[in-house]
Amino acid sequence: MEVTLGNTMGAAFIGAMIAAILYGVTNLQAFLYYQNYRNDWYIHKYSVALLWALDTLHLSLTIAAIYHYLIRSFGSLEAVQLVVWSFKLGVAINVIIIVAVQTLYALRVWKLGRLYHRIWPIVVATIVASGYAIGIILAVKTYETSTFADLSTISWVIYAAFAWTTGIDVVIAIAMCYYLTRSKSGLSGTDSKIVMIIRMVLISGFLTSACSLTALITYVAMPNTLVFLGIEFLLTKLYINSFLAMLNARKSIRETDVSTGLVSFSGIFNVPTNTSEVGQSNDQASPHGLGESKTAVPISPLSPYRKEENSQSKIYDPNPSVDSVDEGILPHSHMNMGAYAV
Repeated sequence: MEVTLGNTMGAAFIGAMIAAILYGVTNLQAFLYYQNYRNDWYIHKYSVALLWALDTLHLSLTIAAIYHYLIRSFGSLEAVQLVVWSFKLGVAINVIIIVAVQTLYALRVWKLGRLYHRIWPIVVATIVASGYAIGIILAVKTYETSTFADLSTISWVIYAAFAWTTGIDVVIAIAMCYYLTRSKSGLSGTDSKIVMIIRMVLISGFLTSACSLTALITYVAMPNTLVFLGIEFLLTKLYINSFLAMLNARKSIRETDVSTGLVSFSGIFNVPTNTSEVGQSNDQASPHGLGESKTAVPISPLSPYRKEENSQSKIYDPNPSVDSVDEGILPHSHMNMGAYAV
């Protein structure tokens, strides 16, 4: 394919513009998360802050690289052929963001799977950990390149990075869907919510894996262009937005009544927030922010729950531990398994 300004810097410029739009979506989702989940598990809160900071840095480096090639080096063919420092650092930040999000998903697979199997969660964690090695190699090899023509000498690690990223996304999605399916309790309301979570997992996994696979295909088909780079600019934004979407969806799923209109799905999530789901009176009644109701409803063979007689008809574990409430999970309950996935 003939190399032109359009399929090199033009493709990178378009990718950067779309990435900037997705960054705006990231800002909105991060704002909504901290508004609605102020008492969420601390790992989630710190992870969202870290991912937002890394995403901001990644976009800044992307814009700096585009500005260097299209403005500062305008008309200089020699300068356009060199790999600027901001591009190299952007690749390293890209690797950190992807492995961080995949690690967070692997943590959920671990929590889901440890109640069923010991081996498969370890296998998933090992596969995700192997992505660290490939990412580090990619960052180092990219730092060592001087021109875009040198990328052909490290094509093998570019192939491996995109292919392995796609494979990890597929493995995580399959594992989460499998364990969520195993978590069905037989109650139509609960099972319908688990199906909703499975759909979200599949959609988020499809978006990220499709993006990385498309970048791989374009690099294989057009290795001398930067079309794959424009697509790669979008990858980190899709990872972060898919993760934030999963976190923010918990409230809407909790507030959705089941077909009977009597039982809420909040027992699956048990993430205390500052919304109407945990009233002030309940905070005063219990040190964990969960009120004590007088009516017990045994909806799981492994853990009793209590039904709150209010407009939302919530269900809670009567004696949750501090750790389980902080993490947004209550182990040893089939009804609670959906909390691990979102």
